[in-house]
Amino acid sequence: MDKKAVIFTFIVVALLSVVLIAFLINVANRNTQAKIQDASIKIETLNAFTKTLNEQLIPQALRSSSNRAILAWLSYLDAVNNGTKTLTTGEFITNAPNLDENLKNAMIFQNYDKTGTGTPTQLLYMYDKGPNPTDTNDDTNYTLTSIFKEIEILANNSGAVFNYTPLNDYTYTITQTSPWGIKVSMNVVDYWVYDAKQTTFWHFTNKPFSIVLNVTNYNDPFRLVLDNRSVTINATGFTNFAPLSNFQAFYQRPEFRAHNDAPSFLNRLQGSVNPNIYGIESILDPTYFPNPSILSNVDFQYWQGIVQGCETDASGVYLDNNPPGNHLTYYIRTCIPQ
Repeated sequence: MDKKAVIFTFIVVALLSVVLIAFLINVANRNTQAKIQDASIKIETLNAFTKTLNEQLIPQALRSSSNRAILAWLSYLDAVNNGTKTLTTGEFITNAPNLDENLKNAMIFQNYDKTGTGTPTQLLYMYDKGPNPTDTNDDTNYTLTSIFKEIEILANNSGAVFNYTPLNDYTYTITQTSPWGIKVSMNVVDYWVYDAKQTTFWHFTNKPFSIVLNVTNYNDPFRLVLDNRSVTINATGFTNFAPLSNFQAFYQRPEFRAHNDAPSFLNRLQGSVNPNIYGIESILDPTYFPNPSILSNVDFQYWQGIVQGCETDASGVYLDNNPPGNHLTYYIRTCIPQ
């Protein structure tokens, strides 16, 4: 064989080897880059879902379920109290078991155990059949159990997996934080978010969530139980009751005003007239609440049967003039001489 041919062949083989090696390196780099890109997309998707879960999905689940639980309690009180009741004969949401436990039972099990004996009553209002009873697609279940299942499905559709410890193991609390606000908190024991191959995951332990519900979304429990009327708790915009027209508009609408010697919304829900720093009260319209015994027309005092009233310049309305209530001064009214 010609020496030149051998050299030429060697050069060609060497060049082909260099090209092949370069090609293989390029393919390897592309595969690595593709894997990195896939991993980045997977992580970004998981992070985005986890952020949405923590900032929106779980808080909204807590808001939706707890709000419906309070509405379900009010619906229960409306159904169980037929006709005019008193503070002693009317049924309210009891504190045994405590309100936190009752909230938990409503949100998870759709029930209310008023005696704490393990024989609960189903809260039908936690479940909405929708406008068409035969179409189950219109059904809405407001329990956390149902809503968390929906989040699981959403996670799967997003290429993620959402797992969590049993909802019954979580801690739930409900507290009054202002005259018009109720705070509902939930401490989630453990939950995980990971991809289908479980190569990337988030793990959260004892993570707290809380939301604030507006009292003005609800009916006044006292009127519901004691007067068999559904009256929405409207916060008054009046800051001055001196004009008689303002005072009359306040009780005729009716509206509520914050007052720290009155019971809060959660007190009212439990049938308690104890004063609270977040208390709310209204004046009862004498057209519907006549006072033959000259009872005070502040709502919680009226139902207590307090006979210490003083008739004001608004015909038929009586207000107490004794500390610590002294509503006569509070509403800038004057006594009509008897």
